[in-house]
Amino acid sequence: MAGSKAVQVLEILKKISDESHPVTQAELLEAMRNMDGVAATENPGTLSNTIDGILRQINPVEYTEENDPEYRIKYRGYQENLLDRKEEIKELKNEARRKGADVEAIRKELSALSAKAPSITDLRYIHDFTDREMDLLIQGVSFSDSISAKEKANLIGKIIDTASIYYETPFYDRGTGKMKFNPDGIFARTSRMAENPVREGGMDPGGQVSFIQKAINDKVRIGFCFNDYDADKNLISRRRKYELNPYHIVVYHDMHYLIGNMPGRENLSHYRIDLMSDIKVLADDAGRPVKRTPITGLECAKVTGREWDPAKYMSEHLNMGYDEPRRIGIKIPQDQYTVLHDWFGDHYRKRRTSCGEGFDFVDVVTSPAMIVHWAMQYAGVVEIMDEEIRERIRDEIKKLEEKYGK
Repeated sequence: MAGSKAVQVLEILKKISDESHPVTQAELLEAMRNMDGVAATENPGTLSNTIDGILRQINPVEYTEENDPEYRIKYRGYQENLLDRKEEIKELKNEARRKGADVEAIRKELSALSAKAPSITDLRYIHDFTDREMDLLIQGVSFSDSISAKEKANLIGKIIDTASIYYETPFYDRGTGKMKFNPDGIFARTSRMAENPVREGGMDPGGQVSFIQKAINDKVRIGFCFNDYDADKNLISRRRKYELNPYHIVVYHDMHYLIGNMPGRENLSHYRIDLMSDIKVLADDAGRPVKRTPITGLECAKVTGREWDPAKYMSEHLNMGYDEPRRIGIKIPQDQYTVLHDWFGDHYRKRRTSCGEGFDFVDVVTSPAMIVHWAMQYAGVVEIMDEEIRERIRDEIKKLEEKYGK
């Protein structure tokens, strides 16, 4: 019964208090009396003993600055180990009841201790997540393109159940159990892939991402088929089987990509996860998972003093092109750097060379093939300075002239 009472106290304390909203024992008792199944005659003394027992069980034995984050329930005086003083007083009272005890001396000692030992109050349950962390978790679920609307509502509801009654989010109504936004408005092209029959076992993109991430964590090699779309909007298998040492999953313009290495090669390659099917962990003749080749053993990953950087890889493979990246010079207005940052992040370098008032020269390392189309897209903003790329752009302009000029 004592265990059941402790669970009730913890559940109610978790619900009605948090770091910013302390409660007194009287308020906790009132909340318990209003709770179905809890006797209205709950004794305050019994509650106090239950709380003391809980605090001893789930908090550190003695307070230090280092173990402050380990406290699950804080209260007024926890930093002064108030609970130990209460225990001293209890022992002294027990001693006073024993035959032959110096009652007068004990009373004086009790009086001195009692003056320093107020009751346990201002209880605050310290939740697993701060409000800011709750916001981040719920936003992550809300804006995911690989979680269905029903799953979003279920997950967000469970996340919010870990918080106190004071936590509010703009994404979810706790009273109705419904989301405050249209989950179908959070849309990416990958969100429609789950119904495509090419996926063996009905694994949707979110399931595929989880499966591949587990393979990355387990450091094993995977096999899969790669597919294309046909005129009927269906994925058609290329029939070729791929093997890959998987290293990273990245999101590039709302598409999930797996970055890895094909066995026997030194370079890295990437594959759109929503175009993959029949994904499995490869096994040897004895049925054991095949271990992947460590990325540190590849020539392409040997960068002195730095770990391999997925963000850098994406900037070097503009639009996730497959050709070999190289350094390319760009002339750009000084007030248009957002264009560069949108596509290359922080991976560009401003030259010291002057190129006229209001302009800068910058270098990027990226796909030569893809930057041709990027430069044409932003023709009114940027100018490519690399002569080989300029020639490719001229060729593309001629082709457009032949196609649309008449």
